[in-house]
Amino acid sequence: MNDTLVRCEEAVSLVAERLADPEHVASVASRDDNRDPVYDAVMWGPLTLANGLPGTALLYGELARTDETWRHVAHRHITAAGQAMGAAPSRGLFSGPAALLAAAQTCAGAEGHYGSLRRKLAAWVAQDQTERLRLFDEQVRSGRSGVDWAAYDLVNGLSGTARLLLDSAADPAETGPEVESAVTASLRHLVRITEPVRVDGHDVPGWWVPVELQVGERDRELYPRGDFNLGMAHGIAGPLAVLCSAVERGREVPGTRDAIRRIADWLVGWTLHDEAGPYWPARAGWDDETAGERPRALFTRTAWCYGTPGVAAALHRAGGIVDRPEWCAAALQGLLAALRRDESLWAIEGATVCHGYAGLLRVLTHVNESAGDPELLAGCRRLTGKVLECADEEAPFGFRHLMRFPAAARSPRPHRAVDTAGMLEGAAGVALALLPAGTGPLPWDRTLGLA
Repeated sequence: MNDTLVRCEEAVSLVAERLADPEHVASVASRDDNRDPVYDAVMWGPLTLANGLPGTALLYGELARTDETWRHVAHRHITAAGQAMGAAPSRGLFSGPAALLAAAQTCAGAEGHYGSLRRKLAAWVAQDQTERLRLFDEQVRSGRSGVDWAAYDLVNGLSGTARLLLDSAADPAETGPEVESAVTASLRHLVRITEPVRVDGHDVPGWWVPVELQVGERDRELYPRGDFNLGMAHGIAGPLAVLCSAVERGREVPGTRDAIRRIADWLVGWTLHDEAGPYWPARAGWDDETAGERPRALFTRTAWCYGTPGVAAALHRAGGIVDRPEWCAAALQGLLAALRRDESLWAIEGATVCHGYAGLLRVLTHVNESAGDPELLAGCRRLTGKVLECADEEAPFGFRHLMRFPAAARSPRPHRAVDTAGMLEGAAGVALALLPAGTGPLPWDRTLGLA
């Protein structure tokens, strides 16, 4: 076994041991001084995938697939998460009952543990999804143009829960008429929002978010006529990934492949270039989309959440599914250019998944399993090293999450290191990304739109 594999195993073991006790995890992560510097909120959501117990349970569910000694630890985290059910709002896949369902599905194993819990949660998620779809239909019938992020994003919106319900529909322990109906309605909804809409004399993609539906004042200032989000976490790459999953599982609805083509062609059309090569911006404003020419440059990250990695992962899947090798080639070239680009331009920080090295590593690993590219493989090794460099024996969970202060470019201290436990923003996700690459996606990959 080479030195890097040994270091990965050691890092995973460190995190797994530090996170094993849910009560200890909660006591550390919920400290009053353990705060997000942007929103001034404690970095602890007990029933979230991002920084709570469903996110930690994912780690132990994956570990238990090859080592049964972790099964009882997974159970402790599932149990503790269940006890927090009344304390967390439902916000799509990453918070509330859907987050617990995702964890229980991952921890079920070949034996099918948590069958009763999963059936109840799947029915709840299906009912909630159906109600959210009904409200969206009412908005459409009212004649309103444009959507908000909740209509389609992977983290908080209808795409993430649609992806979860695809697995529920395929599992005898979870499926039922309400699940089947919610899956079909969700996929029809995702197809519909890819259809162009006519706004102010322009035909624009149906996922346009107008200014009045932007999530915050800063977004309303940046995008006074609304925007088009490209990212995996909150943009159209997420629905593209979910529609790919539907095709892979034989759950197509009318127009599915046309929707995949519309999204993918639009993303390819938004390929920008710098000295390193092609890349995808994070978001495009109304004027950028409707102009006769694409802008020379727009802000981007080299992260799972926003920028080339998430877009490339979705495009690469889509190209394979509908036999468009040019999409796969575009995705690969974008990732290789990202690896050539100066790291100071990546706009990512620290080890964690969302906008850190672990998310980029997991995308590279996943795409390379089908692409088999030597440069991509070298990138995986390089990113593994960067993640391992962030390991910290002094950190309560083995890795810390770096939070960027506002106006960081003008600050002598651009980050705050916080102790976060979950998958998206915490140490559990770092450990998951360090697990050995296999011959296909791991169960937790579906929460990132990678499977």
